[in-house]
Amino acid sequence: MNRNPYSRYYVPGPSPWPFFVAISANGMAVGLILWLHRTPSFLLMGMSLVCMLLSTFSWWRDLIREGDIGFHTRFVIKSFRDGVALFILSEVMFFFTFFWTFFHNALSPSCELGMRWPPPGIRTPNPSSTSLFETGLLISSGLFATQAHKSMRLKDYEVGPFIGLVVTIVCGTVFFLVQLREYYWNSYTIADSVYGSVFYLLTGFHGMHVVVGTIWLMVSLVRLWRGEFSSQRHFGFEACIWYWHFVDVVWVALWCLVYVWFGGWLYMWWFKMWDGDVYTFKYPDAKPSWYAYIQEEHAPSWYKVPDHLKA
Repeated sequence: MNRNPYSRYYVPGPSPWPFFVAISANGMAVGLILWLHRTPSFLLMGMSLVCMLLSTFSWWRDLIREGDIGFHTRFVIKSFRDGVALFILSEVMFFFTFFWTFFHNALSPSCELGMRWPPPGIRTPNPSSTSLFETGLLISSGLFATQAHKSMRLKDYEVGPFIGLVVTIVCGTVFFLVQLREYYWNSYTIADSVYGSVFYLLTGFHGMHVVVGTIWLMVSLVRLWRGEFSSQRHFGFEACIWYWHFVDVVWVALWCLVYVWFGGWLYMWWFKMWDGDVYTFKYPDAKPSWYAYIQEEHAPSWYKVPDHLKA
């Protein structure tokens, strides 16, 4: 580790960890593809996962050492801030592509989907059940993370940050376990229509980000316990909080749009509240409308499939 005394920035020397992380990520991706094709290689996945954990741990260790030695000047911290901000922006665009796909199919369903959304045969999850509990978990975790950061800036190194981080880690862990339970009990898979594909891509990638954020919070908790943060120098902790708030916002948007609105439940609640009479005109066949897509017993005669075609 060498730093030019005439430069404001520190350029690290050659490191093997980016190479090992890339190789591990590639191995895990290949293992995932093999698992999707029902020819899993648990040896490849296990070796890649262990290599990823060891390489990540070593990379973080070197980065922390550089900061302890004094190589991270305020100009280097500024570049870290810009880098994390751009990273979160790239993650926003990543999820934007999936939301775009969802809206493209939900706002104008094709004839292959029966020109309905949700598509026929899809029983969408109840947004006031498991997903509402998950939403409460992430919102609560965001509040505790903010409190931990505030305590850090107020030079409370003993109680506030520890309680906030521990509760946030617990909320993230419980969220991930509850999401796995939801996947187990869902009545559709990723192969069931475009709804199933987009639903599991959105919630699955969000779950992966929750796992990454929880691991980052654990690292921040260990560094806090070792006394590596102060009220003036704690950007590693602050960047972790940024990332966790990003995870919170994505889930709230996902719950409102995928579960509540385009899951069909908002229409059902609205029509139940007004008993189907939500129109200013009184056409006899217009009353069921979207309500007919959810409650078949209220469907008009022209919507029902004739008995001689059901066979």
